[in-house]
Amino acid sequence: MQDMANNNNIELVSNWHLPSPPDIMELEDKVCLGDRLEFDRAGGLYAHWGIYVGRYHHMKHAVIHFGMFEGGPAFSKKKISGSASSASQKPEIRADTIWMILGGSGKVRINNSRDSERQLRSSEAISEKAKKMHRDNKGIKYDFLDNNCEHFVNLCRYGKPHSSQAAKLTIIVILVILAALGVFVYMTSSNAQPDDSVTSTASWTTSV
Repeated sequence: MQDMANNNNIELVSNWHLPSPPDIMELEDKVCLGDRLEFDRAGGLYAHWGIYVGRYHHMKHAVIHFGMFEGGPAFSKKKISGSASSASQKPEIRADTIWMILGGSGKVRINNSRDSERQLRSSEAISEKAKKMHRDNKGIKYDFLDNNCEHFVNLCRYGKPHSSQAAKLTIIVILVILAALGVFVYMTSSNAQPDDSVTSTASWTTSV
């Protein structure tokens, strides 16, 4: 659903762009204020997300994003889960350029695929929400299932947090548990059944 969203990228899912200058410049020419940017990591194993806010903090193409960080390039040492983070890592809402988040590797695309499913805020409202959260940046906890980078961008763009990655992981975990439970029940029931060969031998001995 559209609500005063004044950019041309509504529902757009662009091609992937590499960090090399010609490719990244093409993306910078296309991206609009408030777009969701998806950063592919680990060959598609998971994605990092950010909100494009344009000029911000002396950056021409700034992206505000949330995650667990520690020094160095903005994304190179980011963890996908806060559960195993070290003492030097902390949840943080950061503002970085697209190239800084890529860290010289990976790829990025505009992904506004949820626009048709959610009430879409205006570009300015999306950008201002992300900037306000960046300025406040206090007492934020990172949790892959309940509060990750995708929750953050969807909260900014649609007003409600949601993570497809977390939902998929939850489904996978449930299926694995159900499969393991099924195997356990099957093995238990199989062990509980009497051995037919032993029963037959006992009957023959009794009749003799």
